[in-house]
Amino acid sequence: MLEQTAQEYPLTKYKLLDAALKLMLTKGYHATTVDEICAEAKVTKGSFFHYFKSKEDAGKETIHFFEKLQLKTIHSAGLDQISDPWEKLHKYLDFFVLLANNPDSPRSCLTAIMTQELADTYSDFRGLCEDKFISNAKPLKDLLDEVIIKYPPNRPLDSQNLSEYFLSIYQGSLILAKSRQNRSVLVENIEHYRSYMKILFNK
Repeated sequence: MLEQTAQEYPLTKYKLLDAALKLMLTKGYHATTVDEICAEAKVTKGSFFHYFKSKEDAGKETIHFFEKLQLKTIHSAGLDQISDPWEKLHKYLDFFVLLANNPDSPRSCLTAIMTQELADTYSDFRGLCEDKFISNAKPLKDLLDEVIIKYPPNRPLDSQNLSEYFLSIYQGSLILAKSRQNRSVLVENIEHYRSYMKILFNK
């Protein structure tokens, strides 16, 4: 996925975005400086300001960059190869279990970090993060819409709400995993969500 995303940007801009992402995932937005981004990317400060008007501009583009990586990661799960929506839902959850068990997968979410740091003071950042959370939930929402049509649940369900519920479970689990230095909580809570889906759909 990284290679595909890299092809969408000029090389120097890709290096800057990749560096900003790594630093902001680790240190947060405020603690990351333009000088650090340039040093991590091994490019000049002039190159930074060629592509970005400011650190704020770079931060916003880094959120877009992170979202592209997330969506391409989900696409790599191979959900399109499965026709039955219930099986596809399990494949989706299985994929997140694999991510949870992968020590190289991100330990934090940039959108969540930005929201925590900036939502109360930068309304444009808050709006951008809100849009990205909705976008991140969309693949699961679309999948749940298919499940609801083919396997009517035992009560009316809101697919948007259920997809955001999973998002909140995973985001919260990332925080718990980080505090405990143990990612097993991610798997446990994904399985709790799976069990809840079985109850809702009488499976």
